[in-house]
Amino acid sequence: MESEHLIGYTIRALSNLFRRQLMSHQPPDGKPCSETAGMIMGYLCEHVGDQLCQHDIEQVFCIRRSTASRFLIALEKEEMIERVSAPNDARRKIIVPTEKALAIHAQFIAQRDALEAQIIRGIPREEVDAFLATAKKIQANLAELPQQKTC
Repeated sequence: MESEHLIGYTIRALSNLFRRQLMSHQPPDGKPCSETAGMIMGYLCEHVGDQLCQHDIEQVFCIRRSTASRFLIALEKEEMIERVSAPNDARRKIIVPTEKALAIHAQFIAQRDALEAQIIRGIPREEVDAFLATAKKIQANLAELPQQKTC
């Protein structure tokens, strides 16, 4: 079967194009942000009240302690996050996004929503719904497959 007729190939191509468009927008301060750092910051902004610590980030993103530490130090240096002592355990440091991070995240969400509107432009709602239903079925089928733990 030719690659353009393979579902996995199409999903990968769409994912690359979508991600490239999202990453093409620079933050207001002009400093580029890596995709992983942006994902970590986004996760923290969407879970503000959850009292997340570094270990939670390691688990969610399936990254090593040293990798999480490096990203969090960089985000802290850029004044995107603060580490504050947990109320019940001063040794535990909770990661809190700053106002700067929350503002950048809000802009990112607006850009993402605008991109979503662009990619479905000219496609009837029924076709979008059918695509999403099919994608969910593919996702469920993939989730049923046995997988090797990589982290």
